[in-house]
Amino acid sequence: MELHCQILLYLDKRRFLIDMNNTCKQFIKQLNEKTISKYPPCRHLLEIDVIDLLEKYPVIGEILLKEPYKWQSVCNEILFACLQSSENEWVQYVMLTQVAVILRLKCIPNLLTNSNPRHYKGLVLFQGLLLSISKPESYAYHTVWSCPQECEGNETVIQYIPKTPPKCYICKSILFENSGLRRCGEQVTAMLKIENNLLLRRFTINDDLICKLKLGSTYILHAVITKKLSTVWSLEEIIPLPVLTTLCVPKDIEELYQVCKAVPWKFIYCLASSIGVNICPLNCYMHLKINLLLSLTSVKASVLNNSHIIHVFAAGHDTGFVGQVMGEGAKLSDRYLNLGTVNTAVTSTLIGSSGGVCLMPLPFYVYNQKQTSSLLSAMESGEIITDTHRGKLQCAVWAHGMDNKRGILFNVTNIFGMVSRGDYGEYSDKIVDFLLQNAIEPSPNSFDEMNALKDISSYIDLIAGLRVSLDNHCENLIRDYFLASRKMRPRAVSVRTMDALVAVCLTSARLCRRPVASIDDAIFAIWLHVSGISEHGIAPEEYLQAPSDIKELQKNIINFKTWLLEFTGNCIV
Repeated sequence: MELHCQILLYLDKRRFLIDMNNTCKQFIKQLNEKTISKYPPCRHLLEIDVIDLLEKYPVIGEILLKEPYKWQSVCNEILFACLQSSENEWVQYVMLTQVAVILRLKCIPNLLTNSNPRHYKGLVLFQGLLLSISKPESYAYHTVWSCPQECEGNETVIQYIPKTPPKCYICKSILFENSGLRRCGEQVTAMLKIENNLLLRRFTINDDLICKLKLGSTYILHAVITKKLSTVWSLEEIIPLPVLTTLCVPKDIEELYQVCKAVPWKFIYCLASSIGVNICPLNCYMHLKINLLLSLTSVKASVLNNSHIIHVFAAGHDTGFVGQVMGEGAKLSDRYLNLGTVNTAVTSTLIGSSGGVCLMPLPFYVYNQKQTSSLLSAMESGEIITDTHRGKLQCAVWAHGMDNKRGILFNVTNIFGMVSRGDYGEYSDKIVDFLLQNAIEPSPNSFDEMNALKDISSYIDLIAGLRVSLDNHCENLIRDYFLASRKMRPRAVSVRTMDALVAVCLTSARLCRRPVASIDDAIFAIWLHVSGISEHGIAPEEYLQAPSDIKELQKNIINFKTWLLEFTGNCIV
């Protein structure tokens, strides 16, 4: 009885009793001679702030976490008492089993809930990525059973469908269900990839929680697990927040930032050189590494700011090194999946890669037409369409293939927006020497190399929430270049190239911690684009090289500026 009083005091103090009373009034309005014989249900949705409950009434708060069904039973009795307090003549015919309180919990401290999926006591915490949602189907939450002998007052209301029909307590006959009085709700089966668990887990989500489900989002669920039934009591989407700007930038990166004076082609070049150092020499495939770093930053920024995601397609010879460098770069993301022999379904791979990278380690032409068409359709529309639902594309796609002079790859690069310079054989001698040296003296990853990658990942988290805008000079330069290059090489410059140029420009400024993109960011974005389509001869090849010496790179960029001035007619500041 003490538990009833404490819960009643809490409900009264938080004015939940008023809401219960309003629900009862609405229910009573429907009661009359015809409806009372149909045993209508009275259901009330009660949302409880668990932190507030634990602060004000810690005893009943702990009972809610340890014995939630007991708490719900008390709430049912309180709602039934509110209903019986009415002076309506039909209330006396309403049974306790017709009344139900649906508890929904919020603000549940993770430290106070059990996170061990093998220990089902009280509320159990689950956290995972939503991969699929089934079609809605009905379930019965209110069934009415009657005696075949028509015993007086022996109708039974059950809030589920029992496996074996109940018996009449007077004549012991087996009751039959009045199927016309059954009340049903909607439920779906959600499949989640639980953290630190190899197997997927299915949960049944009912009624009001269905609208919260979004494919590719990460959720925290609190469920009550019994022997053969699991009931979800709480469902909250995890919304990442930007890192506090007061946090310190990693020391090595801050020193590099000061030395490079925030010049994008210097600073980003040095950051990207740390990717894949165990696959190839330090300064090989720099165009690809820069694009991978920009793509990683754009994915994180997309989660926080809903900005444009930069996809990467590397054109060149299929030597295998490009795919390996991409694999090393994908390890810097929050999550990544390989689309290939293991994960062959495109939609599930894209959803499972949400917030990270969908990597295509094999050459693009190896994948079948069904896979490529589904992938390109999702990238073009920005949506992942399944049999039952559709979700937003929230991952970057990394692919590589043979020389994009082939017609089929023209269509591919048009959807990717930009082409990254891949393997054209210019690093063959360096890679052979690198492989020979590793074969003679194998060297594992050093602490400095691992620490450098960790610093880059931390730095991306730090600057991803920065909002960046374009100034007029950047807009004019990008527009002039787009019009001039599209007029000169319409097949090499697609309509989506404009989006890609703007996204690269903004991401470059974000990496350099500038709230407004500068003209240098626009030049850097154009340089990367021209480097990817160098076989079309838009700009001289010597201006597009990424040498190991920063001074040589600076000379190339200066020469590229001169060429860009002549090509666009735009006065570069």
